[in-house]
Amino acid sequence: MKKLGFLLALFVVAGVGCDNIFGSKNDETNEEIFDEGKIDPRLENVDGYAPVLPFWGEFDAPNDVHIGFDTFVYVTDNEGVHLLDRADLSPRRTIQLQGANAVTQDRLLNIYVSARIDTTIDKNGTPTTFNLPAVFKIKNMNGAGDIQFVDTLIFPFDDASLSTSAAQNARLNKSSSNNYENVEITGLTILADNSVYISRRGPQNNTNQIAAPDNTVLEFARIEVNGVPTNKMTNVRQITTLNPTNPSLRSAVRLSSVASFVTPPQRDRLTDDRSFLIAQASQAQDIDFRVLWINAVETTDGLIFEQNSSLLAQDTSQANGFLYEPGKFQLPTDIAFSGDDDAFIFVVDSETDSLYQFQSNGQEGVNPPVGADADSKKIIVSFGGEGAGPKQFMNPSGVAYYRTIVYVADTGNNRIARFKLTTDFE
Repeated sequence: MKKLGFLLALFVVAGVGCDNIFGSKNDETNEEIFDEGKIDPRLENVDGYAPVLPFWGEFDAPNDVHIGFDTFVYVTDNEGVHLLDRADLSPRRTIQLQGANAVTQDRLLNIYVSARIDTTIDKNGTPTTFNLPAVFKIKNMNGAGDIQFVDTLIFPFDDASLSTSAAQNARLNKSSSNNYENVEITGLTILADNSVYISRRGPQNNTNQIAAPDNTVLEFARIEVNGVPTNKMTNVRQITTLNPTNPSLRSAVRLSSVASFVTPPQRDRLTDDRSFLIAQASQAQDIDFRVLWINAVETTDGLIFEQNSSLLAQDTSQANGFLYEPGKFQLPTDIAFSGDDDAFIFVVDSETDSLYQFQSNGQEGVNPPVGADADSKKIIVSFGGEGAGPKQFMNPSGVAYYRTIVYVADTGNNRIARFKLTTDFE
């Protein structure tokens, strides 16, 4: 199997201190630029979100965006993973990775990137190269020291349900439609204890076998040696209650994203809830509820994962749109949760070219302004439509939120778009 030493040659910038790369983040003027940008005066008083300009360009089909606990911005595209400050004023740092499509950061400031890796193995005495899904764990990309690849999860080798050589070899048969080259890692999200949820999809979804189906969510945790956590990760759980083929309130039909409820800023205590959100992207099936909230519940028998049926209760006297509205989404590509008091849920849909916003009770929109009529409903601020205008998208594939700013990876327009909720609703 190929090792990762060759990747060290791909670093664009050598590691130095964060302030040396991006300047001090304690300057009040810099903070104002980071948080506000420039709102287009022609759109400042529109209902809902106003664009924060300039949008960021010079990407190659950006497909994910993430705000880390270090408050830097991480973007994946066809080139690899990029590090930016929140105003994109400084030179970017880039690590080239083949097929990079998702990124997250743990509370120790390690970056996890979903990408692909060419791996050569011996097949019946003949070296054979496979292009496999992988998750790279990277230390110090934000400039705290020398960049290091501290672990690499390569599938199927790091799938605990395929632990035997026979099982792995069965999935590395180039003549088979179930070849692991056809498996994709589609999403990454962190938990409070620095474990990672990984969503994936692929062709093998037989539930009558020991091996985990391709359409699932896996949990990886740090390996401990003598009770001390290391940088290495291991597969500790597969969410077996998610049906990989039959849509329901607890299914995983061709997942496109996963999001936990642990988000920046860094705090003394973040929720230890292991619940999560997922998006189902199959276009071969009719799926009423494509974005699902899966509850993690502690029982006497251990942790179990259940559907969140409470979101089916739709009070039409309070709102006109709902997260669990049948047919609400056509091709949801990413989800984000805001870790502030608003507790918003954001969804981007590449088929409708739209950004949707919901409250944690599943109601779409934001509360009406103070003084509104008692019977006023939530104000819908979702928006979009195909195009290159300031409130249009073309195949949006990623979404993130930090300090009132929503970031969208607008793939078809090769840009990261930013939006701020207008003060009319605050």
